[in-house]
Amino acid sequence: MGFTALARWNNAPTTAIELINQNIIRNHQGQYRGRWQSTVRSYRSTMGSVPGFQVHAERSMCTLSMDENVFVLLEDTAAPARAEYLQQIGDPAQSQLPGPTHYRHTFLTLSPPGSLEQLLAQLRARWVSVRQASQPTSSQKGTGQQLVIDGHIYAIGNDWLVRAGNVILAGGAVKGMLLEAEYLPLPTMPTAGDGTPELLSNLLISVLPNVADPKIVAVAVSDSIWEEALWDTEDEEVSNEEKTKMLEQEDDIYVSEEDSPASRKGDWVYGARGISTAVHFYQNRQLEQYASKEAQRLTLRQLVFFGRSMNEDRLIKSANYVRTELPVRIAHRLRDLQALPYVVVTQEGVAKVYELYWSAFDKFRRYPQIKNLAENEAFCTFLRGLLDEHKTVIPNLSLGLSLSSPYLAPDRLDSFMRRMLVSRISRRVLAEHHIALSKAMTSKLCPTDRVGIICTGLKVKDSIEKCARFLRKRRHDVDQDPENGIPSDAEWSEVIVDGHVDTRFAYIREHLEYIIFELLKNSFRATRFRHPDTSVLPPIRATVVAGENDVCIRISDQGGGLLTPEIKSPSDLFSFSHVRNATRLADARLGALRSVSVRGMTATVDEQVTAWQRATNAENPQHGAGIGSHPRIGIGLPMSNIFATYFGGSLELVSLDGYGTDVYLRLPKLGTNLEGIEL
Repeated sequence: MGFTALARWNNAPTTAIELINQNIIRNHQGQYRGRWQSTVRSYRSTMGSVPGFQVHAERSMCTLSMDENVFVLLEDTAAPARAEYLQQIGDPAQSQLPGPTHYRHTFLTLSPPGSLEQLLAQLRARWVSVRQASQPTSSQKGTGQQLVIDGHIYAIGNDWLVRAGNVILAGGAVKGMLLEAEYLPLPTMPTAGDGTPELLSNLLISVLPNVADPKIVAVAVSDSIWEEALWDTEDEEVSNEEKTKMLEQEDDIYVSEEDSPASRKGDWVYGARGISTAVHFYQNRQLEQYASKEAQRLTLRQLVFFGRSMNEDRLIKSANYVRTELPVRIAHRLRDLQALPYVVVTQEGVAKVYELYWSAFDKFRRYPQIKNLAENEAFCTFLRGLLDEHKTVIPNLSLGLSLSSPYLAPDRLDSFMRRMLVSRISRRVLAEHHIALSKAMTSKLCPTDRVGIICTGLKVKDSIEKCARFLRKRRHDVDQDPENGIPSDAEWSEVIVDGHVDTRFAYIREHLEYIIFELLKNSFRATRFRHPDTSVLPPIRATVVAGENDVCIRISDQGGGLLTPEIKSPSDLFSFSHVRNATRLADARLGALRSVSVRGMTATVDEQVTAWQRATNAENPQHGAGIGSHPRIGIGLPMSNIFATYFGGSLELVSLDGYGTDVYLRLPKLGTNLEGIEL
């Protein structure tokens, strides 16, 4: 018997059992265990009205019939509670006063189920339902108010049992569903702050199917847990109706924390966090509203044309577009996260990303309309804060999905990560572009080669040489790796740029340079390890070709190729699945991701160069080697591929095993491709 949490789904559809069955089997890899059948009855004694009784004798009794046992809870309000009695007398062993014959609550377990009726017959006690207006006649039986739970039991892994069943009233009417999650490794009540109740409630909500406006009643864990779950009072129903009306009247106008509703008894989460993942999963009417909208995708040319003739009116329009567009894009990704199997959501890092996304979504949808430059400046400050806060998203997501790799098919995992990261890039582009436009507008600075974050005359050769220059300044021992041996002490390879070296086009400089930087970094490393005894390393060649519609860059090295026992195909290097890239679950890789997930990352060249410069100045030789401050986290190539395809480009790896690798980067130069966001 483990630790249990319950929830009541009041407006469950008639197909709820089938929907939950599909969700648990498909998304949680659950296994069917059998039927779940329980009966709950509640009684009130009438012994106080029996002639000859001179004392108050009212009693209440609640029974639960489950399997072959009947659990009985008797309450005598006139008797003292055990805790109160012990508090009054102190040490019972030293007390001279006789103890009470019984305490307020008495708990019995009877078997088989017919034992209760036999016991009541022997006591000749008369009982009526707590909702029965009059005593039963001689022809009636005091069977009590009856509820039946009829459903199924599922096992998720070795630690979880989930029970889901319809609540059937005495007359046969179905009144919603009851869901129970049991965590088997935890047999005792947890402490208030260890997070276990929230973990249980999150699992309960995750098994719910995607239906519109599910009305879920969270049940606090207490001695009266079954009574709280099943007996509705009129006051509670009125309270729920008022709360529903309040939610329906809620709009997108910003409200302060003082105006927000406070938590009440029965909420799953108390204390530190004001927003719970469990709450997000079932109080999601606003999320559905935004997730049902399509993202308004833009092209690079649209961003340039709109920002080129900037004035106050256009800047305010840009601000309100960002304000209304970003919550739609975040809502789509929240839906993706909610569709993950529960075992994935609980992995290290994934829940953190979900909380960040939900917080950002809620802040955006409540943000008021922007009407002037002063409000726009405040909005830019708001955007900068969120950008900084979300620096941890990439490493946390990579860590969580790497740990979840055994539970997801490679195609599904990679598709999910692609949607998440492309959407993240798109949101940062919109936010950073608007911030840059606002800065140029307020400072009256109008650089001729930039519109927002877009460089309108980006020279490819300059970007390649800049990245090569940064990489060649690194220490020679920066890539020491015990598994691959000791690299050469020779100077880093020269980078030869040829082809259409004067090529210029409009693009986001940070995106292009990140891709080139990662490709050159891998080529430098492979070449050094391939030629450990060479005094002069072979050069790396970067060829630029300006086509009619595209700009192509080929980077060729003599690093021996890409294929290893762990990598069967070059494209596997873009994968986040351990099935395609076994290094995803390497201890060193996971440790590096945990380290980076604390401080975060922005996926830019400047960020990496700054980290290396700090490492070079550090006294610790490990840091000087770049091991401590900038570990290899293995997401450079996957991120490069996503950056390349964001505006319709491509990245292809061709390995000539035993000699070297050619990488082909193609980027559209006309700026007419829409963002590659997947809904």
